[in-house]
Amino acid sequence: MHYKQLLRFFVPALLVSFLVWPACNKADFDDPELADHSNEFAFPLFSTNLVLKDLMVKVLNDTLSGDTIVVNPDGTMTLYYTGDVAEKPASDIFLDLTGGIFPLTDTISESPIDTIDGVTVYQANLSNGKIIISVVNTSADTLSCKLRIPQMMTPTGQLFAYPFVVLPNATYASPEIDVTDHILKSPDNTLQFIYEAYKPNGERIKIEISPGIPGVFITFKDLQFSYLEGYWGYQQYSLIRDTIEIDINQTDLVGDVQIKNPKVTMRISNSWGFPTRGVIKYLSFIGQNGEEIPLESTVFVDDAVDFNWPSFAQGEVGQTKYTDITLDETNSNIAAIFNAQPTRLIYEVDGISNAQQDPDIIGFLTDSSTIKLSVAVELLLEGSAKNFGAEQTLDLDFGSLTDLDTNNVESVEFKLVSENGTPISSNLQLYFLDENGVAIDSLFDGGSQFIMEAAPINNEGVATGITRTEKFIPMSSSRFETIRQTKKAFLKTAFTTAQNGSVPVKLLATDNVTIKMGIKAKTRF
Repeated sequence: MHYKQLLRFFVPALLVSFLVWPACNKADFDDPELADHSNEFAFPLFSTNLVLKDLMVKVLNDTLSGDTIVVNPDGTMTLYYTGDVAEKPASDIFLDLTGGIFPLTDTISESPIDTIDGVTVYQANLSNGKIIISVVNTSADTLSCKLRIPQMMTPTGQLFAYPFVVLPNATYASPEIDVTDHILKSPDNTLQFIYEAYKPNGERIKIEISPGIPGVFITFKDLQFSYLEGYWGYQQYSLIRDTIEIDINQTDLVGDVQIKNPKVTMRISNSWGFPTRGVIKYLSFIGQNGEEIPLESTVFVDDAVDFNWPSFAQGEVGQTKYTDITLDETNSNIAAIFNAQPTRLIYEVDGISNAQQDPDIIGFLTDSSTIKLSVAVELLLEGSAKNFGAEQTLDLDFGSLTDLDTNNVESVEFKLVSENGTPISSNLQLYFLDENGVAIDSLFDGGSQFIMEAAPINNEGVATGITRTEKFIPMSSSRFETIRQTKKAFLKTAFTTAQNGSVPVKLLATDNVTIKMGIKAKTRF
C-alpha cells in the first residue's frame, strides 16, 4: 500500500540525504558542538534541512512514478494513486460476424445475421472484409451471372452488385471482392442474396449441382466492423475477471501501519452504446498470508450496479461515460481491509445488456468501444505506525573522506544530531557491502540504534514542536578505513509514529527535519 511505501522510503531518503551530500550546506567550523581538542580534531560533515513536502515529492518521483501528492488548504497532504486498468473490448462479446459460407438454395435467398440470441443488427459498417462467389456449373452452356445484395451499400452509396461469367462444365471462384467501407442495413436481422444466371439464349436458370443441391455459394471472409447499430436484448455474459496488484513492493517485514479512513474509487469507463448492468460475482482482497478478505458494502444493490452509457438517441456515439463507486469507512469495510495490508484484489464481473428489457432502445458499438475498470486510492497522510520495518540497498559516496590519510588516526567518532519537526521516530542499522554485496561491517555495534525521536503532537496528531536527538557513533581507524571505500550499503530501519504508534498523526507539508553530522578524529600523537 502506498502510505506504507511512503513510510518505507521516508528514513532511507533522510539517510541518503546525509550520506551522499557530504559537501552541501557545510556548518561553521566554529560550531561549539564540534570544537577542537588538544589531540582531537572535529569538523562538520554537513547540516541540511528537509521539508516534508519536498521529501514526499522526491519519494513519489523515485518510487511511485505517475502518482500525485496534493497539499490541502489546511497543510495536510493527500496521496492519490491508481491501480491497474482491466479492459473489456466489445469485440470480445458481440462481433461474431467474422465470416461463413452461405449456400444459395434459390435465385433469391435469405440468411439471418449470425448474432447472439435477442440481438438485432440494423446497421453494420465494415472496416475490412472479403466476399468470394463460388459456382458449380454442370451445364454445357456459358452462364452470364450477377449477384446482388440489396442490404449492402458500397462506399459510393450504390447497392452491391457483381457481374461474372461461368464457363460450361466448370467450377468458378471469383477473386476476393473487397467490401471495406461497405454498409449493411437490415430491419429484421437478415441479408438477401439475389443472383441472376442466363444461358446464351437469354433463358434465366437456377444453378444446381443436381436437383435440390445448390450450385452457388457465398463466402464472407475476415469481416471486421467499425460500427454496429441495433437492439441489444436481455443477455448475461462474462464481462471482466482480473487481479489487481495493490502493492508490488510488499515485503514480509514486521510491523504495523494503520491508515485513517482510506478511500477507494472504482471507476467504470464505458463507451458501449447500450444499457449495461454489472453483476459482481466475486470481489475479495487477498491478505499477506494468502487469506481472503471479502469486501462488504452497502453501495451495491443485490451485488449489481448500472453503468452510465452513451446514448444513440442523444447523439453520443463515440463518447465515454463514467460511473464512480467510492468505498470508504461509512459504506464498507474498506478501512479494515486496507489496514490488513492486502496484496491483491481479485474480482469477477458479469454484464447484463438491456437489464430493463426496453425494446425501444437503439444501441451501438464502435470498433473502439470498451468497458474499463480502474481503481484509484485516496490517502490522507494521517495514520499510525509501530515498529514498521523497511529494507533498502543504498548507493554510498563518502566524497573527499575517501582520500583522508588515516595512518595517523587512532579512532573516529561520528556525531549525528536530528532536530525533528515530524511525528515520526526511527531506529536503524546500516550494513556496508563489498563489491560482491557481502556485509563487511555495520554502522552500529550490537544491532539497530535509535536515531530520531518524534516531535510532540497535539490532540489532532499535528506536530507542535521540535525534538532534538543526539547520537554518537564511535569507530576505530581501521574500521573507518574499510567502510569509507564502500559504494553500497544495506539499510534496515523501523518507524514508529508519535506516542509509540498509539494514535493517528498527520503529516503536514510544512513539517521538517534538520540533520547535522560531524566527525571527530583522535590522532596517534
